[in-house]
Amino acid sequence: MTEPHMTQPRTTAPQLTAPHVIAPRTTVPRTTAPRLRATWVLYLRTLRELRALGPQTMVAPLVVPTFMLIAYSRLFAGVFARLGVRLDDTPGFAAHPHYVQYLMAGPIVLSALLGTASAGIGVAVERQLGFYDRMELSPLGPSLSQFGRRLGDGTRIAFFVTVLLLVARASGAAILNWPLALAVVVPLTAALGMAWGGLAFSLCLRKGSAEAAQAVTPLSMPLVFLSSAFVPAALVPGWMRHVVHYNPLTAVCDTIRQAAAGRVSGAGLLHSVLVVAALGALTQVLVVRAEHKVRAR
Repeated sequence: MTEPHMTQPRTTAPQLTAPHVIAPRTTVPRTTAPRLRATWVLYLRTLRELRALGPQTMVAPLVVPTFMLIAYSRLFAGVFARLGVRLDDTPGFAAHPHYVQYLMAGPIVLSALLGTASAGIGVAVERQLGFYDRMELSPLGPSLSQFGRRLGDGTRIAFFVTVLLLVARASGAAILNWPLALAVVVPLTAALGMAWGGLAFSLCLRKGSAEAAQAVTPLSMPLVFLSSAFVPAALVPGWMRHVVHYNPLTAVCDTIRQAAAGRVSGAGLLHSVLVVAALGALTQVLVVRAEHKVRAR
């Protein structure tokens, strides 16, 4: 009698799954061409976004500076004329006083400080939608997207400066050398805005909230009004004169007036460039620290 065939239960080896490992970021050649192309594409994307948002992104930041330029020039020109204020080395207060010649630098600088929130708002939206995380995994990383957005802010500021120079000319200011004025004032002010915008950018990147940009706006007001934007340092009383003298915006305002008057001193221009570079370096440190904090989460 044969024994019945006994079937042994089939046993399968357990499936071993590899632990989930995040793939390292793919490296790209260390050449500038891919980075320049990517920056250009992201910069164009930023301009398309600004255009899609409508005219408020290009018009609203000009309202307050334009009002100041028109109203203040009419209001305070008579005040300074009655006081007989004359400062031979100061544009607008020399032999033929014309306050708008002096005032024009203030609204231009103010427009640069007020028009730099869009890059920060954009990166906050990117974090909320997950685009920033996808850029973290891309070979080039998120830095180029951020730089493209900040270049978009610089382009807006260049537009603001050009418009305000035309408004100043229509209000009676003399632009004695337009090529010099545009060549100095536009890039200097755009660089100032991009440097100052790093503060709002770092806050929005760190918090992931567009509302964080609003916290920076009030900071620009004392910085502008405690400079030589509206009143020469020689007319400022007491301790405030020292604040105005050492305010970094004072050097920028003085260079803008000199460029409009057709003469720019090399020392003054160098001082302004160094001030803007120092401000940009400081805010860039804040941006890098915010990047590291977001990456560590």
